[in-house]
Amino acid sequence: MSKNLESPHVNGVPNWGSLYRARGDEVLPSRPILTGDIFAGLPLSGEAGTVKARFVMVLQHPCAMRTDGVSLNWQLLVAEVTKRKEFGEADWADGNYSLMPLPELRPEVTTQARHQAASFDNLYLVSPAALNAGRRIACLSPFGMNLLLQRWVHYSSRVVVPTSVFQQQTEGSFEECDLIEEWCDASNASDPLVAAGECMRWLRANRNGTSYQDMLKDPQTRSTVRKALRAELKGRMAGAV
Repeated sequence: MSKNLESPHVNGVPNWGSLYRARGDEVLPSRPILTGDIFAGLPLSGEAGTVKARFVMVLQHPCAMRTDGVSLNWQLLVAEVTKRKEFGEADWADGNYSLMPLPELRPEVTTQARHQAASFDNLYLVSPAALNAGRRIACLSPFGMNLLLQRWVHYSSRVVVPTSVFQQQTEGSFEECDLIEEWCDASNASDPLVAAGECMRWLRANRNGTSYQDMLKDPQTRSTVRKALRAELKGRMAGAV
């Protein structure tokens, strides 16, 4: 077994907050569902056939969960999330290969339930409607998502891929998700899915042989896209007055 799995520790000191982009009330409904999002309250059957409200984490890569960039696939792969002990640095690096630790997932809780983990041994296929009927309680940061993908790939193949490699492949999708969230919030749309579709069409529009979506894949041109999006939103809001 490999001992090269990474962790949110710096010089032996844990930084649990680096795993999360948002938790609890910080999670906004306008944010598109992404890899590593955690939902509570999904009625699912366990190994013994008992149905109860469970916590789950979305496992699929951003590019594999949508058919058109907006609408989610009819089924999504998720892993059950349950309470676990707080893992030390050695617990992340060596052992616990079937788990994605989620320390301080619920910082408002004072019991052991504040520390949880997703289990790759307990998987479900759920519909987008089932996720939307639940409650999203956390979104991972880019680093947290890369750690999840590293552990999931290692669990499936016993190969350790550095998180820096995942970062290169996912940062464009994460940036796109941020911009869609910004667009949805600024447009104040009653249906975030409709607003997300408008944003995606704007991102994909042909602009002299390229698109803003393609430009998001290059770190050198991302700031140009962000600036253009904010100018577009400003113009739309001025036109609506």
